[in-house]
Amino acid sequence: MSAFQPGAAPPPPGGMMMQPGGPGPGNQPPATNDPNAPGAVGQDASKQQDPKPVESSSSFQVMVTGELEGAQLGSSGRGPLMCVFSFQCGNDWSVVQGHTQGITQLATSAHPTTKVSGLFHGDPREVVWNFPLGVTYKTTNAFGWPRLIVSVYGTDLCNRRVIKGYGSIHVPCSPGRHERIIRLFRPISSSWLVRFLGWLLGSPAQFVDPRIIGGTDGREVVRVQSGGKVKVVFNVLSKGHKDFNYDLGGA
Repeated sequence: MSAFQPGAAPPPPGGMMMQPGGPGPGNQPPATNDPNAPGAVGQDASKQQDPKPVESSSSFQVMVTGELEGAQLGSSGRGPLMCVFSFQCGNDWSVVQGHTQGITQLATSAHPTTKVSGLFHGDPREVVWNFPLGVTYKTTNAFGWPRLIVSVYGTDLCNRRVIKGYGSIHVPCSPGRHERIIRLFRPISSSWLVRFLGWLLGSPAQFVDPRIIGGTDGREVVRVQSGGKVKVVFNVLSKGHKDFNYDLGGA
């Protein structure tokens, strides 16, 4: 006996009954605007395309490399020479990496003079150090731009270490490779007697703090004498200076 009731819809072929609202070809789940729901139609795809905010620099950097190539002191350059150097900068500058001071090796000219006059006039040939330089600074303004200070020492007739000359020069502002000549000078005593005693005792006039030559305080009362030159090579790189409206130009 069939279970079919009079007045009811006939069952589908195969004897399967479809429940109202159940899965089927005409009963797909409605679209939702919930962005957290899987497969949501209204999900904001622009969140994945938003560019990262540009971080503004709080400082710009200046990297200085190069080398102290050598010195030529003329009549005062007899014997081995060495150079004590340091970088001096303003209060707003801080060191990121590298060394701000150092001492080169003792060096003499490649071909020492064989003339007797060389004992009195010195060797005009250049003394080569080729000592590397390398330091990186960061700052917020260009005031107090780094300056290189050098102090050249040698020996006298009694093999005593004496000062041969001081010098300083600003690090070039523009990026690139730069060759510079530092003119040296040394202080002299105010009287001939003190000068003679300094030569006799191996203690000529010299600065207590060589950093004084990097400034202007007290320089007007110092008597000096020229004393040769030092050749130095700078390789300068800068980063972030345009954020502070500085145009350092090119080499």
